[in-house]
Amino acid sequence: MIRGGTKWRVMFMFTLIAQLFPYRHTYKQPVRRAFASGVPFKLSDSNYSSRAIIVLVKPYSKSTQHEVKEIEIPVPWGKVDGIYNFFPASMIHIINKNFILGKLWGSQNKQPILALHGWQDNAASFDNIAPLIMKNTPVLAIDLPGHGLSSWLPPGFMYNELIYFLLVKRIKRYFGWEKIKVMAHSLSAMTIYWYAATFPTELEYVIALDFFKFVSISTDTHTPIFRNAVDAFFKLEEGYIQSSYTQSEIMKKISTGTYMINLDESSTKILMTRGVTQKEDGMYIINRDPRMRVIPIHSMFSSEQVEEYAKFITCPYLIIKGDINFYGEDQELFYKTLEIMRATNDTVQFEILSATHHLHLTHPKDTAAIINPFLEKYD
Repeated sequence: MIRGGTKWRVMFMFTLIAQLFPYRHTYKQPVRRAFASGVPFKLSDSNYSSRAIIVLVKPYSKSTQHEVKEIEIPVPWGKVDGIYNFFPASMIHIINKNFILGKLWGSQNKQPILALHGWQDNAASFDNIAPLIMKNTPVLAIDLPGHGLSSWLPPGFMYNELIYFLLVKRIKRYFGWEKIKVMAHSLSAMTIYWYAATFPTELEYVIALDFFKFVSISTDTHTPIFRNAVDAFFKLEEGYIQSSYTQSEIMKKISTGTYMINLDESSTKILMTRGVTQKEDGMYIINRDPRMRVIPIHSMFSSEQVEEYAKFITCPYLIIKGDINFYGEDQELFYKTLEIMRATNDTVQFEILSATHHLHLTHPKDTAAIINPFLEKYD
């Protein structure tokens, strides 16, 4: 149960995000990556469709002066050409793909770490840290559905943690991996905790950044949150007004949005590489599906459920927590679950880093210094 009324708890539980997030434009240079299931993770001509290309990404960050390959993973929720009827007819939205897009750092011949970003971020949040751990193992960071450059869900659907849970399973099946290696931040770290408890034999190891489990919540608190989420969802369906921003406005909006705690200018620009589109008039729009305004955690597991899940997790588990006192719940529940994990899994490692919520983006060297010894032991 959540007690007290601190700034972070209120923000985590009750914010449905007052920002307006615009519709997305067609991705002008689509890339496709179609690895055959059950074969090694290797790029080859036979693995490409006729429209496949590899792109050199040039992000803002000076720390990623490495060749980065754009990857596409097909998903089944439909290809829509024409007007995206989720919005008013005046808002034309062309979609010419049904893919999850991502970035691959490192060797093409070895199974990568699957890097999963947090709520409302994108794959670029790993731009700073991926090159620092690349010598140990390659990294494949993806844009979650509705984020960055990935396809949106079809009209009428609500984003939630189950969507991301199923995506992890889908990616595993698509590449034919026996076990998954995961580095996950925030909401994705919570989702992977759920996945690791549900499919304990399918995880090689997990690196959880800042969060590691779903926040525990009482039934009386969950009900108004879920009610507000449903109302907000249908309000979006009834009408949505696109907003455009100057560069300074868009940077402020990204850096001060929900959970963008102390995000500096450099980190903001990195997220912009996949998170925004510049229009012909020089103004910027945000690429996220506006339905991301609706808080995505609808199951709201009880503390009893979360604690029981901890007993099923068997893979090596590294948890790195920023020291900003941002838990989204009573710290007591956070550390109680951690101790349950430790009692049943002697590979659980917990570290506290002097950093903010986006520790892998703002403090990549310090974060990598913790991750690399873990990888040397378990990768």
